[in-house]
Amino acid sequence: MLPLSFALFLIVALVSPASAEERSACSLLTSNDSESVTGGKIGVSQPLQFDDIPTGPNRIIKVSGCLFSVPTHRGQIAISWFLGPITDEEIAQLIKMSKDNVGTDGLKKLNYKEESKDFPLAWCSTLTPPASAKDGMPMSSCSGGARGSASSASPPGGPASSTRPSRSMR
Repeated sequence: MLPLSFALFLIVALVSPASAEERSACSLLTSNDSESVTGGKIGVSQPLQFDDIPTGPNRIIKVSGCLFSVPTHRGQIAISWFLGPITDEEIAQLIKMSKDNVGTDGLKKLNYKEESKDFPLAWCSTLTPPASAKDGMPMSSCSGGARGSASSASPPGGPASSTRPSRSMR
């Protein structure tokens, strides 16, 4: 439920009026939001700025990012926020890139088991390491978009992570 809950939160944040005013990926997640998603407090956040993505004549997509430390899970939450306007086709391309990438392909070659779920304009996945992996850590990610913006997030994985719909999706 963790990746899906996180994705739902981000999509709601993307379409809220406040998010339109504060163009920062670090503004998408509050301490209370992170506690409800991860079960722990967020530590330091680090804003990241990426190069603009040209998508046509006189058109660019701005990309903002943020890394949040989650000390209780010995990990981090990584968020990328794509500010367009972004078309549904571009959101679909982001989801495809999230599904098919070198990192997840490498984990699958190491026998990580993937559980994933497609939603309208969103996708979530959890990769669980094999029992034989001494230092293997579950990984989860979600990508999706709404109303001309898109995001990609990777919260800490764990036994509670799932791709089943949360109560708010039903």
